[in-house]
Amino acid sequence: MTKLEKIIWSKIIFCRDPKRNCFKYFNKLKVIPTTDRFKCGKLLKVTKSKKELVYDSYSEKKVLKDLDNCKFVKEIKTQSLIINYVPMLKIRKYYPDIQLLLNDGVVVIIEVKPFREMVNKKNILKHEALVKYCKKHRFGYAIIDYDYYSFEDLKNEKVPIIVQNKFIKFVKEKKELTFDECDSFKEKYHLTDYQLCYIIWNNRKKHLVYNQHLIKYI
Repeated sequence: MTKLEKIIWSKIIFCRDPKRNCFKYFNKLKVIPTTDRFKCGKLLKVTKSKKELVYDSYSEKKVLKDLDNCKFVKEIKTQSLIINYVPMLKIRKYYPDIQLLLNDGVVVIIEVKPFREMVNKKNILKHEALVKYCKKHRFGYAIIDYDYYSFEDLKNEKVPIIVQNKFIKFVKEKKELTFDECDSFKEKYHLTDYQLCYIIWNNRKKHLVYNQHLIKYI
């Protein structure tokens, strides 16, 4: 494998016994019409799809180009799958970005999100739905940004509890603030943006929520 292939492969989470030979399942996947997805998709010619694929962001475009160069990928589709999730007791539809068919017939579902958006309240619910769906069907999955920093990487960040509690207090005093407004706190405690996202994710059920680009105390 090339260096890039090794990086991408390392970010995919496989079931203990992934379901193989899913060629018929993959062939049935059809792109969801843009009108149903409420998005204005752009098109990218991808060799492994033998046609143009729909994408919605620069990050998705970059990842698609990289996947097109991966020898372990047999075929690529985009936005051809619907997964239901339930925010506020109402069923919503979620359209994962990329669907892969590997050479051995294993299906992998990939969601591409900027790492800050991984801890958005709505996206956390989507992530949970994606993981549940893939475990049920024994597919592989990955939630990554364009630099291949993954949701699993984020969950494994380390921040002392005392610093987490200080950040919770910091947000509580401000009531709500943007990431950029946290620069002074990050500098004081030598935190990265990744670690800040970890604090939000780790305290999402009791103290903090990130929604509409604002960090809030709950």
